Amino acid sequence: MRDGPSMAKIKPHLIESVVFLVIILLLSTGTYFRNEIWNDEIGLWKDCLKKSPKKARPYVNLGYAYLIAGIYDQALKTTQNALEIDPKFANAYYNMSIIYQKMGDLNQAIKMGKEALEMDPGLHMAYYSLGGIYFEKGQYEESAEAYKRFLHDFSNFPNVHHLLGIAYAAQRQFDKAIKEFEYEIRINPYHTLAHLNLGQIYWYEFHKRKEALDHLKAALFLDPFLPNRGEIRRLVRALEGLP
Repeated sequence: MRDGPSMAKIKPHLIESVVFLVIILLLSTGTYFRNEIWNDEIGLWKDCLKKSPKKARPYVNLGYAYLIAGIYDQALKTTQNALEIDPKFANAYYNMSIIYQKMGDLNQAIKMGKEALEMDPGLHMAYYSLGGIYFEKGQYEESAEAYKRFLHDFSNFPNVHHLLGIAYAAQRQFDKAIKEFEYEIRINPYHTLAHLNLGQIYWYEFHKRKEALDHLKAALFLDPFLPNRGEIRRLVRALEGLP
């Protein structure tokens, strides 16, 4: 047996910390930067609004431009103006759901997402957004259901099986989580975080050394900036030292 770090020194609940770090990273990737492009977009839709002040769509598009630029108070106000003109504008409710999420009002975000789907059951991206909002709120079962509804129509949409796997893992439904992470890897064999979560679940929850090593090594190979890279490398060395 080769020398390696004691298994007692490997954090037993590393999977939980990584799963939640992953969702935080995923949520944070939705943050947009104020830049000249979106300043131009705001100016464009302000001009359109002057020409068509009684139409809802310019308000929705201007509100979206404010959202992308991170100006959430103006995004909310402008989108509300659109709904005063057209109370059944599904995309306006959808945008307001995202705006409220960005502002930290998750209850209102969920309410607006449901309103969007009531107005337009075919607005599938509302299910996708609700999956993230429910997860952020700690409602993991509802998060999983929202992602499943989205996947019913877009079964190979990138990253959604991974997000569903995280929602299952948060409920400690690790058999289901494994199926979703493996499905994600079939869609994208280079999905680092799916490999990472699989490797940890295979070891910490099922003690399957070979499967754990395969996925942990794949994650380390694919991403030199992997979260908790040092911990993962120590775990790999420990597993390689086992008989």
